[in-house]
Amino acid sequence: MRTHRLFCNACDRDVNLVITDEPTHDGQATLLDSEVVCLEVGERCTGALCPLGAVGPDAMVSLIVRNGLPMDGLRTVRAQCPSCDRETEMVLYGDGRAICAECAGHARWRIDHAEPMS
Repeated sequence: MRTHRLFCNACDRDVNLVITDEPTHDGQATLLDSEVVCLEVGERCTGALCPLGAVGPDAMVSLIVRNGLPMDGLRTVRAQCPSCDRETEMVLYGDGRAICAECAGHARWRIDHAEPMS
């Protein structure tokens, strides 16, 4: 995998990208070679379609999870995943959307309450 820093016109700033390696073997239906994965998809991303990776935020976060890339720049919470029914890291992005860091199942999220700090 190769890392790059490029300007994204959807969020009007430089972002960190990873270009995945090409498959090492010929599969029966290999359609894609390398994929562009934005490591900064999230609240500041304003586009419905990433101009760099040509996919929506749901697919971009799925690529991060599927490729085992670092989630340092993403907001995560520990919560019960409705898809795999385990307590895992859930990556929060967009308007109330989340994805499980283990099974890549999608979910909606909301804050039920907040407690004051002592």
